[in-house]
Amino acid sequence: MTDTVKSDEDWHEIGFAEGAEAGGAEMVFREPYFEPLEEALAMGHAVLNGTYNLIRRRQIDFHSFDELQAWMGGVNAGIVSAGARVGFQTSIEYPYSRPDGGAVTYILVTRDFGPWDETLN
Repeated sequence: MTDTVKSDEDWHEIGFAEGAEAGGAEMVFREPYFEPLEEALAMGHAVLNGTYNLIRRRQIDFHSFDELQAWMGGVNAGIVSAGARVGFQTSIEYPYSRPDGGAVTYILVTRDFGPWDETLN
């Protein structure tokens, strides 16, 4: 998951690409399997009826808060550009004894459809 990035603009571009990909793809139904530390993810899963796309990034990938903020701004812009929205977001602190330990940010992306879509296949 780590990218070699030199500036906040790079992180914004990476976030935009991840957001546009998740927002533009067909929403996926996910089985409700969560680890003990993932109660917040289970709640987001329930709120979105298990149908969403997931963006996940370790916070250790960022060297500063500005990089994290640039990435988040890019993710949000990418999601919105694809006609989707952030349905749920959380960060979970995993034990460092795991290979993927530390804080991880999860963004659950969803798309809402209104009554105007009833005639579409």
